[in-house]
Amino acid sequence: MTSTPTSQKPLDAQILSPGRSGPRIWVWPLLWLSLLAGSSAVGVWATVWMTRIPPLPDCQQISTFSADSERLYCASAAAASNTDAALVGAIDLVSSWDQGHPLHDDSRSRLNDWTRNLLTKARQYVEKGDLVQAQRLVAHIPITAEVYTEAQQESSAWANEWDRGVETVKAIDRSIQAEDWSAARQALQDLKLLKSDYWLKTQHQVLAKRLQREQTAYEQLNEARTLAQTGDIEQIAIAFTLAREIDLQTRAWPAAKVAIETWADDLLQYGFQKWEQEDLTAAIEVIQQVPIDLAKQPEAEDLIYFAHAQRLATTDPSWVPTYGDMLNLVEAMEAVKRIDATSPFYEDAQASLVTWEQKLADLKQLYAANLMAQVGLKPTYRLAAAQASQIGMDRPQRQQAQTLLSHWGKEIERIEDRPILVRAEQLAAQDEIPALKTAIEEARKINLGRALRLDAQTKIATWLKRIEIIEDTPLMDQAQQLARQGKLREAVAEANKIESGRALHGDAQASIQEWTTQIQIAEDRPILQAAEQLAAQGRLSDAIATASRIGRGRALSGQARSAIAIWANQRDAILSARRRAASEPSYDESEANTDD
Repeated sequence: MTSTPTSQKPLDAQILSPGRSGPRIWVWPLLWLSLLAGSSAVGVWATVWMTRIPPLPDCQQISTFSADSERLYCASAAAASNTDAALVGAIDLVSSWDQGHPLHDDSRSRLNDWTRNLLTKARQYVEKGDLVQAQRLVAHIPITAEVYTEAQQESSAWANEWDRGVETVKAIDRSIQAEDWSAARQALQDLKLLKSDYWLKTQHQVLAKRLQREQTAYEQLNEARTLAQTGDIEQIAIAFTLAREIDLQTRAWPAAKVAIETWADDLLQYGFQKWEQEDLTAAIEVIQQVPIDLAKQPEAEDLIYFAHAQRLATTDPSWVPTYGDMLNLVEAMEAVKRIDATSPFYEDAQASLVTWEQKLADLKQLYAANLMAQVGLKPTYRLAAAQASQIGMDRPQRQQAQTLLSHWGKEIERIEDRPILVRAEQLAAQDEIPALKTAIEEARKINLGRALRLDAQTKIATWLKRIEIIEDTPLMDQAQQLARQGKLREAVAEANKIESGRALHGDAQASIQEWTTQIQIAEDRPILQAAEQLAAQGRLSDAIATASRIGRGRALSGQARSAIAIWANQRDAILSARRRAASEPSYDESEANTDD
């Protein structure tokens, strides 16, 4: 028997037989699976590559050499911002593309949108009054755009309207120069015939204000000229001041400036005359109205400096020294220091300078003292008073120092007496007669002439009235209770116990008046009713006599008098009718007389 070697086994036996060659059973399936996965991956990659969106162009790198599709994309993106430059750039790009261009159809709708937006922006510029920019934008709208005709028509209309508006403004200018205000206002109304808001609103408002400003300026100038023509120096001064208030931007100002210079010379000449007459006050009063830039001569300049310095130095200060007062003095001193030693006003200026230096020193001292006083304590008030007391009788600010001393003394009195008044108020707050009387005695400790004396007296008067109210309230309550019970006479008697001058006297008298009226009505109503019954029976004389028993001044006196007047008229009418009837013969008597 021949044995077969293992290496010579059939292939099937080798695959199926167990042993070290067993794992080879998985090789082929793995191989086929790998091939299938690889082919699938390649297919997916190919599909993605074929369907992927191409990258967007970089608009920062666009140039004239870029593809038209990329340029169109970037132009559209820029036009979305709706700026002038972006819209113009986009329109200029596609307007040259003819029908043979591959992107012509795609660009048409975009072109129409862009041109409509550009026309809208041009209209906005027109409303703002920028016709040049509006027409510049319209010029970029190509003839192929849907809005081309509309844009050209509107551009022409804008130009025509602008010409009319400019001509109207010129007409207004001519009317203003001729001072023909009626014609100017009529021309202004012509702007209302235009359509643009720029002319209807903006320019109309601007021109209306300007017209009013010009008219006011000319009226001021004419009024000033009329005043100056009188030749009176006071009227010239008023004219000078009025003319200087004229608006520098108006057409009237050049003429006003010439007049101002003339009137300034008149005022300076008058000031020189007054100075020579040694009437320094009158000279300064006139000259200080003239500004330094209108002085044509050195002497006039010096006099103006001196006059302005006097005005600054003599301005009435407040009773409390301020930094502004000291600053005015410093400016005044600096002004007179500019006056040269050769000037005729030098000696007077130096004399004033000495006085102002003393005044400034006093103000500094009082200013420092007042700063201490503002702490608000007794010691600081006393220190401030000691500082102010050093200003002697011969010093310029002696009166101001005395005023401050008096004020600080009153403040010290308030600090001293305030506790007394506070204690009195605390006592009065108990609202009882003993406590109120004690509060009054406490407040009376503040002596006559003290700072809080008036406050104390006011509170004392209030507390005295409160005591009277507390004392008399029971009487008033009792009277009102009697009145509610119908005992009106007893209520009147009780209320009359409140004497004149007492706090509740007025209330008591008002109640007494009301109760007295009720008593009189109760007493006199039956009398009036009886009279009315007699009148109803025809007994008018008896009715009148009965109603006359109601005396004048009583509650029903007015009704009684009215009724008496009515009944008297009725009685007179009846008597008059009877007399007429008695005086006329009857029919039978007339006939008998006729027969006779």
